[in-house]
Amino acid sequence: MPVFTVFTPTFNRRHTLGRVYDSLCAQTVRNFEWLVIDDGSTDGTADLVAKWTQAADFPIRYFRQPNSGKHIAQNRAVSEARGELFAPLDSDDALLPHALEAIGKHWNEIPESQRSQYSGIGCLCCDQHGALVGDRFPASPYDSDSREMNYVLRVGGEKWAVWRTDLLREGPFPEIAGTQFVPEALIGLRLAGAYRQRYLNEVFRIYYVNEPENGEKLSDRSGLSKNARGRLFYYIWLLNYDLAYFWRSPVPFLKAALMLPVVARYAGRPFLEAFAELTDRRARLLVAMIYPLSVPLALYYRAKGY
Repeated sequence: MPVFTVFTPTFNRRHTLGRVYDSLCAQTVRNFEWLVIDDGSTDGTADLVAKWTQAADFPIRYFRQPNSGKHIAQNRAVSEARGELFAPLDSDDALLPHALEAIGKHWNEIPESQRSQYSGIGCLCCDQHGALVGDRFPASPYDSDSREMNYVLRVGGEKWAVWRTDLLREGPFPEIAGTQFVPEALIGLRLAGAYRQRYLNEVFRIYYVNEPENGEKLSDRSGLSKNARGRLFYYIWLLNYDLAYFWRSPVPFLKAALMLPVVARYAGRPFLEAFAELTDRRARLLVAMIYPLSVPLALYYRAKGY
């Protein structure tokens, strides 16, 4: 059985998918499989992956689904994965040649008796020119979780995480009708508290920046109406479960409270119905206090044609 399942969701990204394949061919180990979930591509992606499946010296498995969004593709991949560790890698990214070997080494350095307390490994990213993208962690290795990183230490910018597959099976993304987007941060925040994550100031993923957009995004985050239901779920979850960190990092919660009435409208949900899903009294108070600002914001979006 492979140690890693490298998962790539793709939607009409034939022109960049070769980056992932080439970087996997260059890996210094072969203890992985590549799982490609095609989210309804129409650009010949299936034929390209079929050719690679015949040529590669590592297992490639390809699955196709109707266009549903990245979070649905990840749920399918997690259910199909054979690896102990799950490594999501977008269709326009790449890995450095030593990435999987190094992550496996760091994972095994966690004592076996303690490994069940960890959710995975987090690391840094660079751009295609080798420049670091995002902040460094306070130390390396540094054992923490997503809540401390986001709210207390405020470590920002692109990162890459490899997760335990069994934990992702226990807590998949919510599959909400009418949306193709649920914020990816939900996974790490859900696991925080119950599990720790080992963070490394080492670069393993290449994140391509400032490229012309000549393809289609698997999950378009820009459309309020298209993604309102996924955002609404995330804002309610954030206000219900993480509001204890408000004074450490107020901005994410102020944004959630401000946007909740707006996205509820675009999601076709009555505001009071969404408001009733707030189980934390402090969350209800915060949303109620900010509501007078949410109304003109909704009118602004409407005037802009969103």
